[in-house]
Amino acid sequence: MHRTLIFPILLLIVAGCQQHGARGGETGARRIDSSMRTAFVPVPNHPGEPGDNIIYAASFAMAWDSLCGFMGGDQESTLPLIRRLNASRKEEKSLLPGDYQATVEVMGDDIKVTAAFQRNLPFAVPFDPVEGGMVFGKKSTVKAFGMPVFNAAMAGQIGVLYYEGDDKFVIRLTPGPEQDEMILAKGFAEGEKLSNMRSRVDAAIAKGQKEKAKGKHLWKYFIGEEDVVKIPVVRFNLSTVFSELIDQLVAVRGQMLQIKVAEQRTAFELDEKGVIVESEAVIMDSAATVIDDVLPVKHLYFDEPFLVMVSRKGAEHPYFIMKVANAELMETMKGRK
Repeated sequence: MHRTLIFPILLLIVAGCQQHGARGGETGARRIDSSMRTAFVPVPNHPGEPGDNIIYAASFAMAWDSLCGFMGGDQESTLPLIRRLNASRKEEKSLLPGDYQATVEVMGDDIKVTAAFQRNLPFAVPFDPVEGGMVFGKKSTVKAFGMPVFNAAMAGQIGVLYYEGDDKFVIRLTPGPEQDEMILAKGFAEGEKLSNMRSRVDAAIAKGQKEKAKGKHLWKYFIGEEDVVKIPVVRFNLSTVFSELIDQLVAVRGQMLQIKVAEQRTAFELDEKGVIVESEAVIMDSAATVIDDVLPVKHLYFDEPFLVMVSRKGAEHPYFIMKVANAELMETMKGRK
């Protein structure tokens, strides 16, 4: 009688997206539960709930890639999530090999796969805290930072990539020596898939590049002396279990594997001291070509749902994407809702 051997797989994933030191070694992550309006997704095209904060970090895809490499092929399964993971490993080259650690260990009948990365990137010039905070989603007063009053050094760290109006725009934060960049986009966070949101942002950036190249509305693409930037402080240290994968059987070259643990922990901080950024500062030189005597003032307030994307400079795919849909991961001002 033929006996099929089933080997358990343990996927243990840690991702750290941090700035200015802080919590690289902390393990006291809060486990996401059903009471929260925040969720991780293992790949950007996996759906989340429209009203939730949705977080993607590339560590799970990297762990899956390591598992597939160890077993010598993709995991065969009819489960949509596993199919998405298989497709993702072909597309996601978001980090260089030296940027992360991935290991595969055989422990008796168990196969343990771990993947981790940490990016620690401060601003060259810290931004200012916003006195009194800002109102997010028309109901929560939260801590914020940015450039409430014009400062040339701070303005040099902000690039405007697209501007339709104060309710729809894209900026890039560009301080520091590292080969990373952060894009913040307001007005593009509708829907349930981060991949679709990212596509809309990319299309807007391309439109902005064409508009700027034609010399049209150049005031949009630099930070003027009357412009104001406000961004909520976001901090979290969270873990989750991808329950869809637990006890799933996958076949690799005829050998059956069973997923027993599929977890991810991600810590992220965004405040006035630093974010993940690109290495080359953008110096806007279009001001001299603007003819208007009085320039429109841009109020770049991230006070409604927005998208955060972090990637290595020149990489095709981000290694961190987050839809910030509610104030659950923000810090409220004392004495206010």
